[in-house]
Amino acid sequence: MERILIFTSMKTNKVIQYILSLLTFVALVYFVIKQSPNSELRYDLYYPYLDYIFSGFLWTILISILVFVFSFLLGGLMFFSAKSKIPYFRYITKHFTMFMFGSPLLVVVIVFYFFIGGAFGVSNKLFLGLLSLSLYFAPFVMKLYQSAYESIDKKQILVCDMFGFSKRQMYQYIIFPQMIRIMLPPLSGHLATVIKSSSLLYLISFRELYYTITTVQTKNYTYTEGYILMVVLYLIITIPLLKLSNILEKRIKL
Repeated sequence: MERILIFTSMKTNKVIQYILSLLTFVALVYFVIKQSPNSELRYDLYYPYLDYIFSGFLWTILISILVFVFSFLLGGLMFFSAKSKIPYFRYITKHFTMFMFGSPLLVVVIVFYFFIGGAFGVSNKLFLGLLSLSLYFAPFVMKLYQSAYESIDKKQILVCDMFGFSKRQMYQYIIFPQMIRIMLPPLSGHLATVIKSSSLLYLISFRELYYTITTVQTKNYTYTEGYILMVVLYLIITIPLLKLSNILEKRIKL
C-alpha cells in the first residue's frame, strides 16, 4: 500500500511539473507577443482568406508526404549504389552526397528552379519543388539505411549463405524488414523535418502554407497574427509526428 501511495505521489508530481513547465512556456510566448509593436491581434482580418490558407495547409501536407516517399526510395537506391561492386556507382553516390551535405537547402531549391529547370526546359513549380526537396533529403535517408544495416548482426548473412539464399532473397526476407523496423523512429522525425523544410518552396512562389500566409500578411499588414497562425498550423502537423517517433522508439527498445 505504501509503495502504491509513493508511486501515485511521484506520478502526480510529474503531472504538476509538466503543467508548470507548459504554463511557463505559454507565459513567455504571451509576453513576447505583448511586447511586439502590433500587440492588438486582429484575426478577424484572416477570415476571408481561410479557404486560401487551408489550401496551402493541404498542399504542405501533400508535398511533405510525397517528398518523404520519394526521398525514402531514392535513399534506398543510393544505399545499394554505395554498396555496388561497380566503382562508378559508388563514386557517383559519394560525390552527390558530399554536394547535398555541403549545400543549404535554400540554395538547392533556387538552383533547381532557376537553373536546372531552365536548362532542361522545365518550369512546373510542383515538379521542380518535389525534385529539389527529394534529392536533397535522399542522402540523409541513405545514412539512416546505412546505420540500420550496420546495427544488424552480420552472422545472419553467413546463415543466409549457408541456406543458399540469393542476395535479393537475403535483403527482401531477412535484412530489409529488420532495417525498416530500426529506421521507423528516425523516419518519423525525418518527416517532421521535411514538413518544416517545405516552407522554402515559397522562394519559387509555390502555394504552400508559408506562401499563403505571407501573401495574406502583405494584404492586411497583420504580421504578428500571421506568424502565430503559421506556427500553430505547423505544430498541428509536426507534434503528432514527434510523439509517434517517441512511441516507436520505446516499442523498438522493448
